[in-house]
Amino acid sequence: LVHCPFLVLQTKGELVAGKETSVIVEFTNPLKQTLENVTLRLEGPGMLRTIKKQFGRIPMNSTLTWEVKFTPMRPGLRRLIASLNSDALRHVYGELNVQIQKP
Repeated sequence: LVHCPFLVLQTKGELVAGKETSVIVEFTNPLKQTLENVTLRLEGPGMLRTIKKQFGRIPMNSTLTWEVKFTPMRPGLRRLIASLNSDALRHVYGELNVQIQKP
């Protein structure tokens, strides 16, 4: 039984409108095989436009870390959503609610 893998999202530093910050997306390959043709997507409505990145391969049990810098423009509650697709594994998701502070 393979438990459904997921993406872990975490932010670094303060989340203040108008100030650059970054989000880290982490994924550990749970399969007993190398994942091929890995694509990661990150979106944050109201914070960053959708970004896609190709990662090629992730060997079994290895962890991929992707850091994306962005500057949220408006205060309020927002959501970051990441998704991963590959040949063997599709529609792996992760999300994180973030509170953007007023400057």
